[in-house]
Amino acid sequence: MTAGTTERRDEVIRVATRLFAAKGYYATTLDQIAEEIGITKPALYYYITNKEDILRTIINQMLEPMQEAVDIGKSSMSPVEKLRKIMKTLIQSAAERKETTLLAFEQANILPKRSRDALRRRQKEVEHTVMQVLKEGIEQGYFVVSDVKMAGFTILAASNWIYHWYQPEGRMTPLEIAEHCIKLLENGYLKAEYKEHS
Repeated sequence: MTAGTTERRDEVIRVATRLFAAKGYYATTLDQIAEEIGITKPALYYYITNKEDILRTIINQMLEPMQEAVDIGKSSMSPVEKLRKIMKTLIQSAAERKETTLLAFEQANILPKRSRDALRRRQKEVEHTVMQVLKEGIEQGYFVVSDVKMAGFTILAASNWIYHWYQPEGRMTPLEIAEHCIKLLENGYLKAEYKEHS
């Protein structure tokens, strides 16, 4: 597949994701996708096999960063590095694939049940992974966390919900945003002298 063909297929996936989120998977037709892109339906088949092919690609785009986060949690890295890398993975994915992330977290109910269940299972695995990494960090003396569940959900919220406000033309790249979020969560926002009196 040439670079131009890959870019066009990516466009098909982006448009289909947006239409699925707006209309639902079953209510969206290939004719509508082709019309939105500005090509004919026969031309659409040059980039995809059928609507199910599009859905498989979208689901894979949803699951890939989640699986990567789970794999990071199982690695031999320190808890600090695990958490940093998990956040970078999730933030970059949420920023670079805004439509896919929106579909995963806000419109998953329009997906076929099998896809929806697979997505929910993977989301739970990521939640469990983050909680376990926090517990490891506490046990090994890296983290001071009074409530693991609250800390875990705060980290996940910061990592996953960037798609609500991220703009590609903004002043920071997804990686820079990830590094900024990590620094804020690790260091907090109070100066040391104020922390002493809090």
